Amino acid sequence: MKTTLINKWNIITRFAIKNASLITITFLTGLFYNVLTILIPISIGKFYELSFDFSSHRLAAFKFIPYMDAKDFKSFILFFTILVLLRLFFEYLNRYGIGLTGERFSKSLRERLFNNQLQIHMGIYDSKGIGKYLLRYSGDLKSIQNYMKNGLIRFIQDIVLLCIVIIAIGYFDPLLALLITGCLLASSVLLWILNKALYKASLERRNSRSGMLSFVNTRLRGIITLKAFNKYQPETKRYKKRSDNLYDIGKRYTQIVSLLQAMIPAITYGMLGVIMFYVFSSTQKATNTLGVSSLLVLILLIISILPVLRRSLRVSIVWKLGSISFIKLIDILTLPKENELSFKQLSFKDEEIIFKDVDFEYPNTSKPVFKDLGLSISPKSTTLFQGKSGAGKSTFVRLLLKLMSPTNGHISFGNHCCSELSEKTIRKNVAIVSKDFPLYGKDVYEALVYNRKESNKEKAKFLLEHLQQFEDEKNQLQLDSKIGDLGNNLTSGQQKILMYCRALLTKKPILILEEPLKELNTQTQKLLLQMLKSIQDQKTLILLDDHKVKGFDIDKVHYL
Repeated sequence: MKTTLINKWNIITRFAIKNASLITITFLTGLFYNVLTILIPISIGKFYELSFDFSSHRLAAFKFIPYMDAKDFKSFILFFTILVLLRLFFEYLNRYGIGLTGERFSKSLRERLFNNQLQIHMGIYDSKGIGKYLLRYSGDLKSIQNYMKNGLIRFIQDIVLLCIVIIAIGYFDPLLALLITGCLLASSVLLWILNKALYKASLERRNSRSGMLSFVNTRLRGIITLKAFNKYQPETKRYKKRSDNLYDIGKRYTQIVSLLQAMIPAITYGMLGVIMFYVFSSTQKATNTLGVSSLLVLILLIISILPVLRRSLRVSIVWKLGSISFIKLIDILTLPKENELSFKQLSFKDEEIIFKDVDFEYPNTSKPVFKDLGLSISPKSTTLFQGKSGAGKSTFVRLLLKLMSPTNGHISFGNHCCSELSEKTIRKNVAIVSKDFPLYGKDVYEALVYNRKESNKEKAKFLLEHLQQFEDEKNQLQLDSKIGDLGNNLTSGQQKILMYCRALLTKKPILILEEPLKELNTQTQKLLLQMLKSIQDQKTLILLDDHKVKGFDIDKVHYL
């Protein structure tokens, strides 16, 4: 399958093409807003002329703009009011466009990130856990959104505005325009040097914060174990050690950021001082050709770009933080994923399951789980895999579902080899009841079905009521009952009943049952046995248990 190189600019370009209309409108409103920002100080020069009854040949060059050559104060005030209102209108549209672009960009990345995380190979989660990926949804997406909004769109607009202002200043005084340009270049070099140090500190800080979040996530998810074994003190010490490290890194980061933030206004005011010295020196010369109104316009133009100048100098911080977050995001987007092969609508109802010379061992372990495993499971038969905990029953299920791939050998469904099938194709044929595959959703209905069609609701309600008929009325669940985080509001018996409902509603031809009758009362066991025996000639049943399972008509037993 052909893959596309994923990098920062590839992601941005793809988004820009898809949202070309919004970005174009945003830039056009920004251009109008910038032009109006320049026209306001120029128009104030015209006000100075009207107030003190003199004219400037430089301001006369702008008389092509309606009302710029106003002959009276009333016409000028009308023109000035229109300028301010238009600037307000275009600034609002521009800011809204920039904000909306950032939100859309964040939304597209958030959805793409979640989709990719669902597709990441299970082995990666087993080795690294899930906590380290949570920060991507908060700090990193925010930094990337700022990169798009302030680091690209607003920065480009600011550069355009600075260029327009420098050109306008150059019209009044070419040497002053060159002086401002030189100061900007010198400042950029100085900030570039500081930002190299900022990048290193930012990367360390981000990695440390991500590690902290992963640590807390793991401990809180295992809080019952932590409490039961009185591990408060050792875990507090481990956390403190990580917290101290993050504090030291944070101090270095804060030192650099504080220096940068202090340097930016110092550079800005330093440039202003140089410009004022130049302007004052020019006005003292006998050859000075600047009029009073032109001088006023120059001063107002310089003042108007000071906030833009400060924002432009600060953008390097946004770039650094955004680039670090892009790297972390791309690391996830490029992890090995499932379903790289195309989905095929196949039914394994009449296919034999074959394991041929299968070897498997987990990473960083020396003992293999399976060595030269060979077996077959006939279609529409009932097979029991019996073995103690750690014998490989869960690993067998993972291999069958292609959550893991064999180290050697191959697994097939009839003539279809697993290595040539997408994970989705295989799992469309297999349903499972196991504590290793917990329930999720905010309520019972969400835990049972793929979607909330009315037809599914009736089927789910009927099956749930049928399986709960021998349960205590106080413990009977409704479709809108809350299940808690991964079903932690439910008893083990309630979880088992819901897992059976979830599996049976799918009507998949292969049904895997781990400890099929455990945690259920005797009457519910009999009810389930009756149901499962009625479909034994229609489905391939695979039972997993430590002991022999009574009540089933078992065709074959494999000892693991």
